[in-house]
Amino acid sequence: MQIKFHGNSCFTVKEGDFTLMTDPFNSVDQAKVSVMTMSQPVKDFVPTSGETKIFNWPGEYETAGMYFMGIPSFHNPKNSEKQEANTVFKIECNGVRICHLGRLGTKLTPEQLELVGDVDILFLPIGDKGTIETKKAKEVIEQIEPRIVIPMLYNEDTLAAFLKEMGATTTEHLEMLAVKRSELPEDMSKVVVIKKS
Repeated sequence: MQIKFHGNSCFTVKEGDFTLMTDPFNSVDQAKVSVMTMSQPVKDFVPTSGETKIFNWPGEYETAGMYFMGIPSFHNPKNSEKQEANTVFKIECNGVRICHLGRLGTKLTPEQLELVGDVDILFLPIGDKGTIETKKAKEVIEQIEPRIVIPMLYNEDTLAAFLKEMGATTTEHLEMLAVKRSELPEDMSKVVVIKKS
C-alpha cells in the first residue's frame, strides 16, 4: 500500500490496481482513481471520470473487496451557533484499517469511537482551518490508539505545535508512505509526516 499527500485533507491510497482518494479538489490529479470519499461537500467540485465511485454520505459501502463506513460527526463544537456536518470514514483495505477524520472539530463520542473500532492508520486534522487544536488532537489519538498517525489540515505553526505536544522533536518528512500489514509498527501512535506532492 502506498500513501501520498496532496494537501489539505486529500490523500491517495494505492493498493494494486485500486486507488482511493480522500477529500479531492479540482486541481488535484484524479487520473485512475477508483473511489473518492468526501468528508464535507466541496462547492463546484467536478470529478474528471464518470467511472469513479464517490462516497460522500454516512453509511456502509463496499467495492472491489474494500469496505467503507461513513460515520456522522461535526466540524465544530456543540456550543457553536451553526453545526456543520462532517463524515468520518473508516476504510478496510487489504487487512489495513484506515480512519480519515475529515474536518473533525470535536473529540469522538463513545458511539462514534465504537464504530471507528481498531485503527492502523489515522489521518488526523491538527488545528488549521478551524479543526481540532493540537492538545485536543492528542486526546483524539489517545481515544483511538492507532498504529500510525498522519497529520493533515495544518500549517507550519500548527504542525510544529503538534509535534511538540506529541514529543516528536525530529520527524522525517516522507515523499510517500509504503505500508504492509506485517510491517506496521508495534509501538502505538507513531507520527509520520508526508510531504505535499
